[in-house]
Amino acid sequence: MRKLIVFSLPLLLTNAAAGVFSFYDPLKQQEGNGLSAGIQAFVADDPVSLSDLLDNWHGEFHPEDGTNLAIDDVRTDIGATYGEFGYLGYTYRHQSFTAANRDTVLLIWQQLNDTGFIPGKRYDLDISIDGFEADGILYSNAFDIIDSDNKHLKIGLGFELLRGRNMQHGYLQGYATANSSKDYDFSAVSDYYYTENYLYNLDVEKADGFGYSTHISMEYDIEDISLRLLANDIFGRIRWKRLPYSYVNINSSNKSYDENGFVVYNPTVSGVEKYLDHTQKLYAKWRAEASYGQGETIYTAGTDFVKERWFPYITASNRFTNDFAAALGYDFRFSTLGVDVAWRELRISLKSDSIKDPSSIGVSISYRMLF
Repeated sequence: MRKLIVFSLPLLLTNAAAGVFSFYDPLKQQEGNGLSAGIQAFVADDPVSLSDLLDNWHGEFHPEDGTNLAIDDVRTDIGATYGEFGYLGYTYRHQSFTAANRDTVLLIWQQLNDTGFIPGKRYDLDISIDGFEADGILYSNAFDIIDSDNKHLKIGLGFELLRGRNMQHGYLQGYATANSSKDYDFSAVSDYYYTENYLYNLDVEKADGFGYSTHISMEYDIEDISLRLLANDIFGRIRWKRLPYSYVNINSSNKSYDENGFVVYNPTVSGVEKYLDHTQKLYAKWRAEASYGQGETIYTAGTDFVKERWFPYITASNRFTNDFAAALGYDFRFSTLGVDVAWRELRISLKSDSIKDPSSIGVSISYRMLF
């Protein structure tokens, strides 16, 4: 009985409570024939709350001492599962991963809020971004490798054909020196692929991209213990045609000031700007977790691993009736608390690091209609 409960854990937990990032799990799509639809979304920003982020960073500043992250990770899947044929459906994906040091986000916040710079301070600038928007067709299937009385091993495989819509990939590195509380000099180098230039004003033509990606999931159950490994985009590429590219130096040699005497960000740009064909490598997302079942309750410890960073979490789930289950989860990187509720084939999950002005929010909704 306990083994069956452990097997049911993937049905109890969705990504809002289990981990940080939005994943596609091929094993979850093989639980019975039917139609399914789901959306997963997670947004996080270290320096400011999400409401302040939408308000051009106007608000309380609470950066990390080391690397500050901004994450946008959304996926939607709609499709059908039928017997040994597997799952076939439509997928939409929108994800970005931005990392910056404390000096960079401090200078941005001071610039946008006119709070005053620190006279004489040298700001070391270092920021990178990697992301894409795409949609396409996804096929997946699952296979039983070991199926005995007390051991069970199954593997799921997924393959996507993608049409690229937008992308961002690049970095900026340099420095800025505050001459006064209202003025600074800066110089930086940027290596930047994009479909829209967020670094400086530049109108560009629309680029087209086509590519693919692969996903794999494995689950091994023995007695009351379940071990799972999930990987998305382990082999993922989008080939872009006539993609805008800039390798430039930007500096403050052409300054202007606002009505309050603060320097305005209006960089002088020199270097290379061109269109080229470029293959974007999608960054891999990994998840590993272990679960222990006791009665109707299951305890899980796991971690996401993305861009050489760990995102550990814990969860506890309980099946109250045959139709109703619930789970709680906590993620240690963004300090978010997640709640999952499953009623028959409907699952709703919410997570946040705060009720008021959160900096991290996750939402997951899915429904299956079995036949």
